[in-house]
Amino acid sequence: MKEDYVASREEDLIHLESMLQRLFKITIESLEIVEETLKNPSLAAENDLSANAMLAEHLKDTIHSEALFFIAKWHPLGRLLLYVESIIKVSYDLFRIVKYAYEIVLTINMTSLSNIDEHVLLAAEHAKEMVIRSFEAFLKRVKEKAKGIEELDAKVDREYRSCLSRIASMDKVPKKDAASCIILRQIERIADHATYIARQTLRLFE
Repeated sequence: MKEDYVASREEDLIHLESMLQRLFKITIESLEIVEETLKNPSLAAENDLSANAMLAEHLKDTIHSEALFFIAKWHPLGRLLLYVESIIKVSYDLFRIVKYAYEIVLTINMTSLSNIDEHVLLAAEHAKEMVIRSFEAFLKRVKEKAKGIEELDAKVDREYRSCLSRIASMDKVPKKDAASCIILRQIERIADHATYIARQTLRLFE
C-alpha cells in the first residue's frame, strides 16, 4: 500500500514537471522567434507571439493550481515542499519570459526597424543561453549547471546601461537607438527571470 502511495505521488509530480517542460518549450520557441526577428526585422509582422503568450499564461495558471492541489493531497514535507513551491515560481518566470519575447517582436513591428545592432543580438543570445541553462539545472536538479548565470546577467545589464548612457548624451534620440534601448530593457528582464530560476536551483540543491 505504501509503495502505491509513493508511486502515485511520483506520478503527480512527474505530471507537474511535464507541464513545466511544455511551458519551457513554448518559452524557447518564443525566444527563437525573437532571434529570427532581431536578425530580420521584416519578419516582425509575421511573428505574432500573442498565441504563445496566452498559452503560457494558461499553463502557468494550471501549474499553480495543480501544484497547490498536490500540496493539499500529499502534504509534502521538507525539500519536496520547497521543490513544488519552486515549480510554481519557475512557471511564473517562464511565463514572463514569453511575455517579454512578445513585447520585443511587438516593439520591432511598431517601430519598423530595418536592422538591429550587433550588441542587441549578443544580449539576446546571452539571455536565451541563460534560460536554457537555468531551466535544465532546475529540472535535472544539478546546481553546477546554474553556476555562471549571474555573470551572464551582469553582461546583459551592462549592455542595457550602456545603451541608456548613449541616449542620455543625445539631444535628439534617433528612433533606432530608442528602440534598441527598449528591446535591451526587455532582454534584461528575460535575463533577470532566468537568474531567478537559477537561484531556485541553488537554493534547493546546495
